[in-house]
Order: sequence, then C-alpha cells, then structure tokens
Amino acid sequence: MTTGGPQPQPRAPRYFTARQASALVPFLTQAMTRLRERYHEARQAHREKELCLAVGEGPDGKLLMAVDYEQACRRFDEAVAEMRRIIDQVHGLGCQIKHIETGLVDFPARIHGQEVWLCWKLGEPAVRFYHGLEDGYAGRRPIPPEALAD
Repeated sequence: MTTGGPQPQPRAPRYFTARQASALVPFLTQAMTRLRERYHEARQAHREKELCLAVGEGPDGKLLMAVDYEQACRRFDEAVAEMRRIIDQVHGLGCQIKHIETGLVDFPARIHGQEVWLCWKLGEPAVRFYHGLEDGYAGRRPIPPEALAD
C-alpha cells in the first residue's frame, strides 16, 4: 500500500573523520562529566530510597521515612531526566555513549574503506583511537597517521 507521496529514504550513516570527532571533545567533556555526576547522584538517591523502604512502616501503615523517601524520589527522577537529555544530545550528534562511568564515546567512521568506531574516553584531549565494529574498547589501537590528516 502506498501513501501517494514520496517515500522516505533510509538515511546514510554519518561517518566522522578524526578531526570532526575531535572537534566535539570540548562539548563531550562537559556532557560526559555532567552525565557521570548525574549518574552517581541517581545511584545515591536510589540507595536512599531503598534504605527508607527498609526502615519500614509505622503502626499506622505509613512509611516512617516518607519525607526522606519522597525527597530521594524527586532527586532520582531529576537526575534521570537530565541524564536522558544529555544522552539524547550526544546521540543526536551521531555518537554513541558506550560507558557512562568511564566517559566512553564511539563515533562511526571509515578507515581504509572499513567501517570502524573512532573511540574517545573522557580525559583524552582528542580522538586518537579506533576499534573494529565487534572489537570494543579492548581492541583499541591508534588511528593511522594518514586517517588523522582527513
């Protein structure tokens, strides 16, 4: 069944050069730092919620630490909402967050005609490593000099 109008075409994947990916490092440094902070805040709020629940209920059936529980819930929800916004921003650039705590971000690329991931980790000054699509972080190796010049 057709709708009569032009059919959407699948978007070609965006490939980054090392230079293009490195240009995003200042933004990614801020974004991944904030994402990691909010991740730790969400984990802490979740622990606080669990502790409040563990204290239990009073004879009236109400949670003894209801106010603390509600505050922890609010902090958790706010942290998670901001995390989602940051993740959407980063993914919207065409990058993929691979690990929040280490600040690991991959960029689709081509090196010598082969699809790869350029790989950056929070704290690195530029994107200088890559790995195969199935290799992951353990397979990281330096980007060849000729690919850095692109």
